[in-house]
Amino acid sequence: MFLCTIATAAASDSHSSDYSFTRGSARKLVLDYCHTDCHGLFLKPPIPCCDVFEQAMRGDVAALRRVFTERDLHSGDNESWSFTAWPLLHVVGDGRFAAFLHTLTTAEQSDAFEQIFYEGSYYPEAIASGYFQRRFPRVAAFYRKLQPRKASNQSLQPTPSRLAFSRSDD
Repeated sequence: MFLCTIATAAASDSHSSDYSFTRGSARKLVLDYCHTDCHGLFLKPPIPCCDVFEQAMRGDVAALRRVFTERDLHSGDNESWSFTAWPLLHVVGDGRFAAFLHTLTTAEQSDAFEQIFYEGSYYPEAIASGYFQRRFPRVAAFYRKLQPRKASNQSLQPTPSRLAFSRSDD
């Protein structure tokens, strides 16, 4: 019984090293992004990319807004900015990031979470493993509010065949 519990725990958290960061290791990843990818994006006029990210890492709400909403600060590829938003959350911390989320519209919050939980990464596994809830309880509360509620009666949900049938009656 004990071995089954250990095996289950290990299997459910098999990629924790892919989404678990210390503040220091996360800061290094964010700085690597701003010094290489982000800094190299701009020639005329140069945008003070690293200055904005330094401010964002300190929890500055205006800088965080810029980082998450100004696409000029995103490299636009799947291996750069997409893998920076999650570590940035680790640097900023639960309380300061939740305060930032509080200033955003629902659509902006949703967009920020799409950037944080990039589909091509293991970061979404942090939700299923419970890591996200444990490490960022205030931020996780914002995330939960954005999730659609499960219908208690799935039979009331439209299915493709019901949609086709209802459209043919028009």
